[in-house]
Amino acid sequence: MEDDKAKALQFLSRLMQNPSLNGFSALQREDQLLQFFVINEEKLKPTLSSPAYFNGWSWQDINKIMTDTLYDITNREILPQIESEIFDRTNYAYVSFMKLTPPSESMKKQFMTMIRKLLMVPAGRQSLAGPLTALRTGVLKKYVMLGFERQKYINFELTKVQRLRMPQEEIYHLLKTTILIRPLVVLFAPGGPAQGANQALSPNYAEKVTKQINKFIPGLPEEIIRGGVHSTMGFQDNPTLEATARMAGIFTSRCSQLKEGMKIDRGAAASDQSWFNVARRNYKYYGYDFDMLTELYNISAENGW
Repeated sequence: MEDDKAKALQFLSRLMQNPSLNGFSALQREDQLLQFFVINEEKLKPTLSSPAYFNGWSWQDINKIMTDTLYDITNREILPQIESEIFDRTNYAYVSFMKLTPPSESMKKQFMTMIRKLLMVPAGRQSLAGPLTALRTGVLKKYVMLGFERQKYINFELTKVQRLRMPQEEIYHLLKTTILIRPLVVLFAPGGPAQGANQALSPNYAEKVTKQINKFIPGLPEEIIRGGVHSTMGFQDNPTLEATARMAGIFTSRCSQLKEGMKIDRGAAASDQSWFNVARRNYKYYGYDFDMLTELYNISAENGW
């Protein structure tokens, strides 16, 4: 079995050297390679079922060892980041500002256990791509900080409407937790995890999901979990959504499509600017907050992002 794993690793390592995969995060790269296997099944069968690889194996068995090996490769890259975010890089002091019970060390372990469960589900892995990229690249932080400092719509929604009476650094850490909770909704999706998080949740079902997650992470206040669950809901149908939920939804979508290091043609809009502009035109379809997108677009335009 170890020899078979080594063969799978050798083949995948060669594929990963393809320049077209440069700039993708580990989970984005994984998704690209899984799609490659689906699209090119007939072309890959002769090679992978030959004596050099998996002689006589069915395509189902070949696909399984390739997928399992690819998951192992990705997990080795992303698990240290996730653990660092939950255990070391997130300051949970924002909970005290919300007059809630501060989380214990056991809460972090509960949170990490849920993320590990999520990584066992294909749709769960896909749903983590955007949040992890938003945190790793610093995209979420730079927009949160500037949005707060501008004293405009985003600041008003966070401090006056959601009534977050805390410094901007604490608001950023609250958003970090919110965006990492969001993918957990996949585990409780109507119809099961295989359905993913693409279904629109009703307010009643969202509340059920909030309480389910709270059973698994009892150390995290329910109000914070609720914000993460609400980030999967559309703003047009749910105009009372927390500002943190709206932002987590936008940046999950933005960063799930982010490819680092892309060169922009002379005269073309920068990557973020272009994305926010397209999102504004389709805000109703995706359930985004148009005014929030407009301010994010302005921030990206002003900074050439």
